[in-house]
Amino acid sequence: MQFYGFLSNSRTAALVGPDASVDWLSFPRFDGPSVFSRLLGDERHGYFRISANGGEVTAQRYLPGTNVLETEMTVGGKKAVICDYLTMGRAELRRLVLTEIPLTVELHPVFEYGLIAPNPRILNEAAVVFENPKGPETLVFVPVGRTTDPSAAVTGDPVNGRWTLPPGRYDLILRYLADTGREGDEVHRQLREEAASAEQALQAEEPHASLRHTIRYWKDHLSAGYQGPYQDAVERALLVLYGLQYRTNGAIIAAPTTSLPETVGETRQWDYRFSWIRDGSYMAEALLDAGDHVSARRFIEFMLSLVDLQGKPFKAPFFHIDGTLIRGEHELGWLPGFRGSRPVREGNAATSQTQLDVEGDFLWTLYRYVKATHDREFLTFYWTAIETMVDWVAVHWEEKDASLWEFRGQDAHYTHSKLMCWVALRYGAELAEMAGRPARVEHWQRAAARVKDAIETHGFSSRRRAYVQAFGGEALDAAILTLPLYGFCPADSERFRSTVAAIEQDLLHFPWVYRYANDMLGTAAHPFVLASSWLARIYIRQHREANADALLNALLQKTTNLGLLGEHADVETGEPRGNFPQGFSHLGVLMTVLELEQASREQTRAGASSAS
Repeated sequence: MQFYGFLSNSRTAALVGPDASVDWLSFPRFDGPSVFSRLLGDERHGYFRISANGGEVTAQRYLPGTNVLETEMTVGGKKAVICDYLTMGRAELRRLVLTEIPLTVELHPVFEYGLIAPNPRILNEAAVVFENPKGPETLVFVPVGRTTDPSAAVTGDPVNGRWTLPPGRYDLILRYLADTGREGDEVHRQLREEAASAEQALQAEEPHASLRHTIRYWKDHLSAGYQGPYQDAVERALLVLYGLQYRTNGAIIAAPTTSLPETVGETRQWDYRFSWIRDGSYMAEALLDAGDHVSARRFIEFMLSLVDLQGKPFKAPFFHIDGTLIRGEHELGWLPGFRGSRPVREGNAATSQTQLDVEGDFLWTLYRYVKATHDREFLTFYWTAIETMVDWVAVHWEEKDASLWEFRGQDAHYTHSKLMCWVALRYGAELAEMAGRPARVEHWQRAAARVKDAIETHGFSSRRRAYVQAFGGEALDAAILTLPLYGFCPADSERFRSTVAAIEQDLLHFPWVYRYANDMLGTAAHPFVLASSWLARIYIRQHREANADALLNALLQKTTNLGLLGEHADVETGEPRGNFPQGFSHLGVLMTVLELEQASREQTRAGASSAS
């Protein structure tokens, strides 16, 4: 199944379509306004396409171990190869082209999510600067290369964004420049000088040095710990997670897009280009399990720097990637949306919700980090923030909230939220014991016992014979599958086994698992990909490894041709739905594979012990 390819330089991201068109790119960082927005509209809203007259794309693949995308086109037995990547350390997109056929390049940036047309200005016969007439930013486009035939030349109309490339080798470079420290004429004068110097520097740069550095960056980040039947899936999952990490400070975003719909033509679409405490904690835990303590620590420190010592520890469920608060949600009415799915949104109104699970999500990952590294100095240094979080949960766990699903206008006593309050208190007590704080250990253990009793009393339905979505309710929720993942109960306990059976009956559409049946917008149309991994991880804990392996294999058959997953999936076509690629979905695959490997090792050791 063909869908978009994902590019990243751990600062921003782009999506490249099966037709070799860059249809989404935010500059200068993940949560910035896009300059290519065809993904959410049409060609009027910005794109960067390379095509061949009469040609077709015959293959797309990633260079092994990287987020560098290779696209192959053919015409009459001859071919062109395009390597697309975002440059490490720069706000820059590059398209390396090796072609035996003439190609057409169409470059049409539109600033502010496809709203503001640029003012183009020619630098030389091929290079051009696109200036934002309403703001202090420009895009510099420089085509560098040589033709196969010395008598041929690059031709075109830079002002209108169209070029013809004869057969040859080219580096098409699009660099973003901005200056927020100046205003008016001064900033444009300064940017024009920078554009000219950038063009000269790019012309003189060693050919393809940038590509070599980028390839080395991604390969250096891959863990060599796993070698097994799911090697490709593990590699791609890690590359997606690293691609969603903001290199500047360790923040991790949920997904690199906004407003890709859960259901095409409806209104379930949101902006996910922010650092969710929950999503980032899950992803940091997965990286920790993969052996990357540094990335996990960087995310943990980023989040600890945001803790409010006076009120709710985390003032919002998610933040901009620089740690500032998101100021509401805005509709971009000029964009018609992905396949007509309106509205397109910038920002996210869920920033004002109370979500009781997030402190527990974070403290669990922090606990796992300290346990894995024995970094008591780190624990002591940040103890005040940690104590503030756990104490707040001890006081507020009985309140209603919006749940991890961010229900709008449906606050309730959600069982998963109470579970994560229990996690905060239970493992907060473990951290207190490590830190030598015996008074906090006892206090938090007592509070955790009260939360556990509330869940067992009010979160289990005798009629459904299952833990349910909300206290006193009957609805099932796939998030309940996480109970044993945090040690709340054994996966093979009577209550939990009957819960799994109910979820398998009502929410499983193999290999997909729906997160629930209905919400404030009606029926949940498509399954939630992470939930399939939750179920597989439960199977492992129930010693049903064959079931877990079968589910994982079937899930991986549903990835795109590039091995990517969205937040949801269309049950009929398998096409990704929701924002894409989704960190949740890839961390779930990664953790399932690692836990299957661990179970296999334990079985081998047990067998060897029995034989001896």
